Amino acid sequence: MPSRTEFTAKERALASKLRQLLGEPGLVRGTLVEMHRSCGKATCACATDPTRRHRSLYLAVSVRGKRRMLYIPPAWESRVRGWTEHYAEIRDVLEALSQQSVQRLERRAE
Repeated sequence: MPSRTEFTAKERALASKLRQLLGEPGLVRGTLVEMHRSCGKATCACATDPTRRHRSLYLAVSVRGKRRMLYIPPAWESRVRGWTEHYAEIRDVLEALSQQSVQRLERRAE
């Protein structure tokens, strides 16, 4: 394994960014799904006007190969949204690091 000084500046920057991201709290692999449903009360506005249905937010995750939907309370929305964005950012940095390694292989460089 080469020392860090043998990596390109881009590889060092990506590795540094990855370490920084992994040090931050909150990380979840999933997708936020917004649903609009009627509540079932005959006197509620959602029963007659489809544009006034009740909004609810769910986190769609895969657990042991099965899809699960977890309800996200409104107070937790920004927090969970940040966690999913954090995961996506880490995934993007990992992909960029992988591409750098492929290029290193193509050049047959350590």
